[in-house]
Amino acid sequence: MFNNYDSEALIKCYRMLAKKCEALDRFIQNHAFHFGVTDCEFGSFDVCNNIIDLMTRKNRLINLKVIVDKAIDVLSENDKKVIFIKMHYNLSMAEICEILELKERTAFRRIEKAIENLTASLNNSKYSEKLDYIMRDEEWIERIRDEIKAKRMALKFRHQ
Repeated sequence: MFNNYDSEALIKCYRMLAKKCEALDRFIQNHAFHFGVTDCEFGSFDVCNNIIDLMTRKNRLINLKVIVDKAIDVLSENDKKVIFIKMHYNLSMAEICEILELKERTAFRRIEKAIENLTASLNNSKYSEKLDYIMRDEEWIERIRDEIKAKRMALKFRHQ
């Protein structure tokens, strides 16, 4: 089961997915070019396995994007707007408030509700098991989730 920390981490890492896939493509090409035809310490079998591993990782990241896109598709227009703003821009709360034309507390509640709805959509998705597998394999996403959780807990304790 996914929680709001997982969903927020997915929102935060979403804009990085295309760049990571492009970087993997370049790495695969360079790896194949430099090691694929030369006789060096790497055997062709090892080179092939490395390329397959990189291609598998790229496929996982593409699947992750598709799964998140499908989960967002079923959200309301208001939730989609909030999620879109959170995904594609690294904005302060003041900037988000200005875009949404809301007071800070209302914007915060709207963001929280959109994240809750995304979490429910991810949990109700037929791809939730695959998404869980992908997130466990991509440690950088787990690190983002842990950072978000730590920040939220610190805020929670500060307000108590």
